[in-house]
Amino acid sequence: MRSSVLSDRDFVKLWAGQGVSVFGSLISRAVLPFIVVFTLHGSNMSVAWLRVAELVPGILLGLVAGAMVDRARRRTVMIVVDIARGLLMAAIPVLFITGRLNLLFILVVALLMSVATAGFDSAYDAYLPTLVPEDQLLDANSKLSAVASVAEVAGFGLAGALFQWVGGALTVSFDALSFVVSAVSVVLIKRPEPPVPPVEDREPVLREIRAGVHVLRRSGPLRRMAMLACVQSVYFGISGAVYVLFLSRVLHMAPGLQGILYAVGGAASFGTAALAGRLSVRFGHRRYLIMAAVLGLIGAALLPAAFGSIGLLVVFVVGQQLLGDGGDTLLDIGLASLRQQYTANAYLGRVSAAWFVLTGIGTLGGTLAGGLLAGAIGLRDALIVGVGVRLVVVALTLLKGRGAVEAAAASG
Repeated sequence: MRSSVLSDRDFVKLWAGQGVSVFGSLISRAVLPFIVVFTLHGSNMSVAWLRVAELVPGILLGLVAGAMVDRARRRTVMIVVDIARGLLMAAIPVLFITGRLNLLFILVVALLMSVATAGFDSAYDAYLPTLVPEDQLLDANSKLSAVASVAEVAGFGLAGALFQWVGGALTVSFDALSFVVSAVSVVLIKRPEPPVPPVEDREPVLREIRAGVHVLRRSGPLRRMAMLACVQSVYFGISGAVYVLFLSRVLHMAPGLQGILYAVGGAASFGTAALAGRLSVRFGHRRYLIMAAVLGLIGAALLPAAFGSIGLLVVFVVGQQLLGDGGDTLLDIGLASLRQQYTANAYLGRVSAAWFVLTGIGTLGGTLAGGLLAGAIGLRDALIVGVGVRLVVVALTLLKGRGAVEAAAASG
């Protein structure tokens, strides 16, 4: 019987460090929009601009980051980037204490964090297959997603309360510390990485970028999975631009209550992440992905349907968090595992970067559309448009998913 990936001490170090890092990052992800909405009294479009600042640099520089990751030791890249991200987040409370914090600085930090995260995500995605065997990738991704879900429960659950108790700027200090913990956990990993390509074997960066994009473009299964993920990201962009505003200004929910409700989504993600491996084996790759997409659609539809007393509104939001976050977690785990299995590791940094750029473009387009739709037709109707996008995700899973997952499974 195959042992659990948790019996691998080096993986456990990565697993624990990423759990702490995600905990801090989720606090910041919840609190930064609160700072814009409640502290800086930003407009509906201000939250959209925050999302744009978090996305655009990663889109513009993501392919370069992927090429550089494939030239370097991924573990070293992760350590350096974690330290840089910790310093960036630490600047927010410093400027708050000195009375200089403003929307422009929040946007600048978001821009720089986007650049750093593009490098980290490409390195992390390519590093994992060198740390665990191929037949344990789904288990590893499930365990990483599960600990991230626990962090989501704690992070989102604390974010609203901490915002009300100590203020948003001081709350993001937890994120700065979490990046330090993440860096230390990666430093402690002892397993050697495969050697990087010798300098004399390297090609110009642009040529290496083209080679990575070529792998993604010419592989029908990878291309179809990337298309599905990109459309899903359009919904994430629309939802991200209006979600906090909808709960705050339409449903009139305080930050503390919102944090508790977000934690419900983390609990749902944890439960589904823990079941991902068994569900994939039981139902097969294709039905697994269809089920995940349908759950996400139902969850998305519940939010704009919310009406009634505060108790009834909470029921709608809890349902959205349970079904939506659960379905999205299953879909993300399945697509990530198939991408890692189907791509040669020498190209994985670049292929992952190209994938992240495509999904980033989808999220950016959705974010801009969400901000514009919120002003033109209202927050609730903007979310209804997002439900239509989720219908497309389900359709793509039905129409495109079969060839993608069957070919990937056969290759793996």
